[in-house]
Amino acid sequence: MLAALRKRLPSRNTALFWGSVFGVVGFYKYNSKESRRRLEHYCKQAETVANEPIGALDTPRKVHVYIATPMGELGTRKARLHWEKYILPVFVAGALDYELTLVNDTETVNDVEKAVRGGVHSRVAEEIKEQRRKALELEEGNEELKLWRQAIVERKKDNEARDTMNRIGRAPGEVNVSSWKPEPYPGVMDVVAIGRETWVEVINGLSEGATGSLNYSVPPLVPLDSEVRAQQEEDRVIATPDAAGAAVIDTAGTVASPAPTEALVPQVVDYDRFDSKHGVELPGAAYIAHYNHTGWGSLPLRVWHFFHDQENVDFYARQALQVVFESTRRPARDAKEVINMGKDEEAQPAWEGETLDVVVDPAVAASLKIYDTQA
Repeated sequence: MLAALRKRLPSRNTALFWGSVFGVVGFYKYNSKESRRRLEHYCKQAETVANEPIGALDTPRKVHVYIATPMGELGTRKARLHWEKYILPVFVAGALDYELTLVNDTETVNDVEKAVRGGVHSRVAEEIKEQRRKALELEEGNEELKLWRQAIVERKKDNEARDTMNRIGRAPGEVNVSSWKPEPYPGVMDVVAIGRETWVEVINGLSEGATGSLNYSVPPLVPLDSEVRAQQEEDRVIATPDAAGAAVIDTAGTVASPAPTEALVPQVVDYDRFDSKHGVELPGAAYIAHYNHTGWGSLPLRVWHFFHDQENVDFYARQALQVVFESTRRPARDAKEVINMGKDEEAQPAWEGETLDVVVDPAVAASLKIYDTQA
């Protein structure tokens, strides 16, 4: 009987193979279930904020999330997946409205494509400067700035209409869905930076926006394609010498009137002479880590996280929860704390030979409020 039973048992190698397969699959299934359970735990904590009542005239909170290209990458795909997997569910559970900006600028040098830094920096700086400009326009005695604002708004509308006309080949109607934009947020949106790269650019942008020049160049008028073609047709009217040396004008084709041109030097609105550089309201800043494990050297760690992702859920979702809880926002201790935030990310292999410097004005660092995400 034992001999017959032994014949029905699988061989040693077969048992080892299937035992390994079921063990790995079971470990992965357990990890997936535990990761979902832990993420639900943080989402339930965030729901306590969503269930808090707000006044009829109160504005719900909204944050501006920036994602720059991680070191070692040429796009924001991995950072976007990181955001969607660990952070977004907590924000949604906490009813925290957000505006997401992905900055993916690249350039090709000697047939080698590489990421270009500074896109987040310039966007954040311009947002702060625009808030300062609008505050100056509301001050008494600055009617000149209000007139310039109206001119700038009209010029932007004209350019949007011209862009649409170039795209669809005709003038847009009164209702143009493609150029629809949501109403601006009636307040100051706090800034959330995903990763050390984004954090450095956000802080540099906040510093420049709070201390930099407010002078604004009126955007030039976008030329219509029909105007460009008319100008090209005008250029075709050339003088060519004949056999006798006399000039012959070639006027083949229909010549339209030349396109209108503007002054080469754009009009600059001098906001600086109205600026007293005080009362700048800076948004709060939150840093959420993103350890981008890339390269062959990080392969063992990536395999481990594939089967043991609950550690990442705990680490990243807890930071997202700190942003949902607005009570965690506090003044920065000093400029050093702001500069060193997320510095340990630079130990990753993708940062080898790369460096990003934080340049922050001491006055800005002293007035900046940050979220305590690294507690």
